[in-house]
Amino acid sequence: MKRYRPQLLLLTGAATTMASIAWELTRMNPATSYVVEPWSERGYEVVHGSVTFTIGALLFLAGLLAMWERSKQPMYSRLIAALMGAGAIGIAAIYGTDEKTMGGGFTGWVIAALGGYVIRSAVKPYLPQSNSTVRSLLSIGVFAIVTVALNAAVLGTPRDALPVVWVSIGAILLVGLAVTGKPTALAANRMLIFSTVAGGAAISLSAAAARNHLLESQFALDGIVGQYKDTQVTSGYFIAIFGILLSFVGAVSLWAKRRDIIINQQRAEKQRAAAEASAAEIQAALEIAQQHQREARSQQGG
Repeated sequence: MKRYRPQLLLLTGAATTMASIAWELTRMNPATSYVVEPWSERGYEVVHGSVTFTIGALLFLAGLLAMWERSKQPMYSRLIAALMGAGAIGIAAIYGTDEKTMGGGFTGWVIAALGGYVIRSAVKPYLPQSNSTVRSLLSIGVFAIVTVALNAAVLGTPRDALPVVWVSIGAILLVGLAVTGKPTALAANRMLIFSTVAGGAAISLSAAAARNHLLESQFALDGIVGQYKDTQVTSGYFIAIFGILLSFVGAVSLWAKRRDIIINQQRAEKQRAAAEASAAEIQAALEIAQQHQREARSQQGG
């Protein structure tokens, strides 16, 4: 059982997040005199619960893909990471309807720096290999130029766009970080960790929107609402967060386990290569010694 603990944590956490849709998501303060209906909403009754369920379902699928034996191969690992990014974009395309303001100030610089790091990592293998100092300076230069250019041209000014645009930018950057990291065979596992963090952030930040939705639905129903301070998220919200935490622990544990396996494999390959080289050198030395002995015997016989 201990051997499969990361996988169990990951899948159990995703399933728990999905199950939260059946629980109460928001309600009024029980200390008030309001009756339960229409002063509460369950996850399956509101879009926020549907988003949470979808995030849990995609994490479950991403976990299965990351556990796949072929995900240890660099090509499949990169492909799985890209699929996880596409899943996040799909969620934003389906559920994101209102434009959001992003960019400018600290946020713009952070996004630009991530873009600069990804592009620097992508071009680093093509930089000159002969001089380490020149290589380091060029690497820093590429990072700085790309970061400044992205911030000046795109992200320096706040812009309004649909959530799918901003999520696409974030997903592309995270996929880039995942696939450019070393070793490449862990790209899927790195992206799985990023996905659990991003999914958890999306669910955590939905609390205020879920509370507002309860007040809006109450007003639409009978024109009467309680006070915002009496509105709170409840069991379904916290169950979803708990599931995300379990998935995060499982994703990190799976990454660490895979990393140890890959490191041990690489060490064994180096040791085997060194042993083969030593054996070849010994064999060559024996052949030379035998050749010298044959030449010595031929000279004595002559």
